[in-house]
Amino acid sequence: MFVKRPIFLALVVWLALLARLLFLSKVHPVPVSDFHWYYTQGMAIANGQGYRYNGQPTAYFPIGYPLFLAGIFKLFGASWWPAVLANVILNSATAGLVYLVAEYLWSPAVGLISGVAMALYVPHIEWTSVICSEIIFSFLFLLTGYLWLRSDKQSWRLIVVSGIVLGITSIVRPVTLLFPAAYLIYALYRRFGFWASVRRFVVIVVIMLVTISPVTIRNYEAFHQVVLVSANGGVNLWQGNNPNANGTYFWPENPQLNPFLDYKTKAVAENPIAKHLAESYILHHPLHTIRMGFVKWHYFFKGVANVQFYTTRLSVPPVSAGFAAMIAKLSFWSYVLSYLLGALGLLFSVRDVIRGRNARIGILWLAILYYLALFFIFPAWSRMRAPMSPWVLVFVGLGVWQGLRAVSGRMRKGT
Repeated sequence: MFVKRPIFLALVVWLALLARLLFLSKVHPVPVSDFHWYYTQGMAIANGQGYRYNGQPTAYFPIGYPLFLAGIFKLFGASWWPAVLANVILNSATAGLVYLVAEYLWSPAVGLISGVAMALYVPHIEWTSVICSEIIFSFLFLLTGYLWLRSDKQSWRLIVVSGIVLGITSIVRPVTLLFPAAYLIYALYRRFGFWASVRRFVVIVVIMLVTISPVTIRNYEAFHQVVLVSANGGVNLWQGNNPNANGTYFWPENPQLNPFLDYKTKAVAENPIAKHLAESYILHHPLHTIRMGFVKWHYFFKGVANVQFYTTRLSVPPVSAGFAAMIAKLSFWSYVLSYLLGALGLLFSVRDVIRGRNARIGILWLAILYYLALFFIFPAWSRMRAPMSPWVLVFVGLGVWQGLRAVSGRMRKGT
């Protein structure tokens, strides 16, 4: 069956919907920075103006999320509410996916705990109020993993669907373009057979590339060169790998420190230059790059200040200082507790695999390792953590369930 306990799945999704709608009833952030770009570009595409900057075609940011917003705005009108209500639906569906993954791997009880943890995970509740790509990307990223998890040696249909989903995911954020390599490792680990694993890997890659091909063709027609999805990867890499990089967001206004200040208008031309500079720096400073990788992880896991700034601090009308402080505390402790329980569950999963049980868990490990590896190289801040959180929260149910069993067993022995 697709789901063992539909009532549990419905409970998780409705709880997630309720929590997010309650937050939206109080907090209405003004879109700034990247989020203002998404909002205005979504409106421009919806109005038939295309994806342009200063009157010229652009590939500065991936087109996926603005294109999604354009569809929402066409159907429901161009305003903040339709955009964030779409976020609510997608993020509630992500909570449902967390339940389905945990239920499939372990049990409905474990799935319910993990699903509720995601439904009540405060940082994601907050991000749903922001017109950001994190919400749709998180859903598509986890959906890809779930499809791989449900596929077996004969299930080509799910492999084909996963290629399509991964293509759409990459149009939203191209960081998943190399994610099929994780599936190849997983298939080999599951002993699907070498050539069978390679064939499935090739099918995923080909379908992913076919799915993103309309964007690539549009970019070629606009810029007369191959740009798979967007032209910001090189400068993002440079931000994290240059003599003055600090491991987190780095964009000084001094042209002597930042040669890419006009990057938005020259993204396609300057992207390969930035990429070359970053790769050269990594090649000539390998030890420093490794040290900075751990600094990037420090910023990746550091607190929840990023989401507080873009939500309660930018809300119009403003929220009270007391409400903002309460949300900040809830968000921080929700993050800390969820990740600690997720880490505990991950340790229990390692024990199970060592004992020869549930090798399917490997796809979750690989997804988390893949995402962490990205931000060992690219600059990081707490916002970047959002798409990995659902994968971690899948393990919360296992951590709680096995932890309770261990405590219960010790209590029985004590009596």
